[in-house]
Amino acid sequence: MAVTLDGPIPAQRNFIDGEWVACATGRTYERRSPYDQSVVGIYQDSDERDAQRAIDAARRAFDSGPWPRMPAAERAAVFRRAAGLLRQRSDELATIMTREVGQPKLEQAKFVAGAADTLEYYANLIVTRRDEAVYGQHPHAVGIIAKEPVGVVGTLTAWNTPLSVAHKSCPGLAAGCTMVVKPSHQSPGALVLFAGILQEAGLPPGAFNLVTSQLENGAVVGQAIAASDKVDMITFTGSSGTGKAVMRAAAGNLKRVKLELGGKSPQVIFADAPSLDMAAASVAKGIVRLAGQSCQAGSRVLVQRSVKEPFVERLLHHIASYKLGDPLDPSVGCGPLVTAEQLERVQSFVEAGRKSARLLIGGQRPERADLACGFFFEPTVFDDVPADSRIAREEIFGPVLSILSFDTVDEAIRLANDTIFGLVAGCWTQNLTTAMAFSRQVRAGMVWVNGYRDDSILKYMPVGGFKQSGIGREVGPEGLDEFLEAKSIMIRHTF
Repeated sequence: MAVTLDGPIPAQRNFIDGEWVACATGRTYERRSPYDQSVVGIYQDSDERDAQRAIDAARRAFDSGPWPRMPAAERAAVFRRAAGLLRQRSDELATIMTREVGQPKLEQAKFVAGAADTLEYYANLIVTRRDEAVYGQHPHAVGIIAKEPVGVVGTLTAWNTPLSVAHKSCPGLAAGCTMVVKPSHQSPGALVLFAGILQEAGLPPGAFNLVTSQLENGAVVGQAIAASDKVDMITFTGSSGTGKAVMRAAAGNLKRVKLELGGKSPQVIFADAPSLDMAAASVAKGIVRLAGQSCQAGSRVLVQRSVKEPFVERLLHHIASYKLGDPLDPSVGCGPLVTAEQLERVQSFVEAGRKSARLLIGGQRPERADLACGFFFEPTVFDDVPADSRIAREEIFGPVLSILSFDTVDEAIRLANDTIFGLVAGCWTQNLTTAMAFSRQVRAGMVWVNGYRDDSILKYMPVGGFKQSGIGREVGPEGLDEFLEAKSIMIRHTF
């Protein structure tokens, strides 16, 4: 089946055991654009029967199929072909993601490029990885520490960055695992295309399986995957609350669990920042470019009191410069929120913020007729935010920024750590001692200094969080290790 989204919209099917199949319910559902409510895609509304069919296919593929037994060089060749196909279809993939999630196409194109790069990275890594030999501990024996694939991996993806599945499926497939993937009901289109690309690249049947479902059945399908005794590992991206539910479901057979969860990430602006304007531009971009719908959004800004006034002035200038509108328009910097429910959630937080802090900009839906059909909300900044307020402590997942003040480095670190989350943190300073003190003491899995979410720095470094922001790591050698089991083999060679 050549998967395409050109022309009249077909009902896209599940991808199970190398075949495109209809779901057991016989039902489909529509995904509509959060920008103009047009139909973007029609997908299968699957239930637990389809999840079980996909799990069985992945189990057979792992236990007796060719993929786990294929030489690393051959698996790498499949990855390289898939990377090339991703780049060929980059515009189509970016367009479908933009239309489904409402985020600017320029940003979605970066995710496509990142997925292709990830495929090539793991293609190179698996052909150079070596098992370890142990000599010298005994004169008549040798040991081998072998790394073997975990097995069948269930993958539950987030709606906001659909192709982040590359961070999960690529190292898992590279390790020799087989995958059962359930995309978010809000953004399955890119993963349907991705499944077709893997098939075209030569991935054997059953190694990658995809099951879609709308909201009502999504929890049922996800629960079936997470709870199945035939699944050896579960990896999930989403909210911390859902992550806890996934862990409970996975406890039945004590399967390995890898979670990439929420955040309330601090950006700390010290008085000696190399450029207040550069820092302000970065803070604005971090909260506006995906309408704040990112677990890594720097939604808490801690500003040293002596530079607060000039920093805030620059920040508001940059916030106001972002254009709201059609996310397919390259001049637009902020698209709509993903659903009406998410819009209502953001509005409720803003109303709470009005009672506890000082509103500087935004705080309402834009009054433009051309945006009336979309779930738009103006980028919003609150100042003088109490550290114990809802908008300072809870993940909003919208374009809402909270500003807090501090005087000393120790106070900044204390405020930065005053959260249940620990995904990302950043600071701006020219003082190496300050930068290192903050970086080492902040409880976060990723720290940027003078360049928040600078992808050119992060490229192949591990991604993951402390505390309630997750378990395990994605990307880099650490990302591959998550999908490998260490096996100690001890051989006596002389008797």
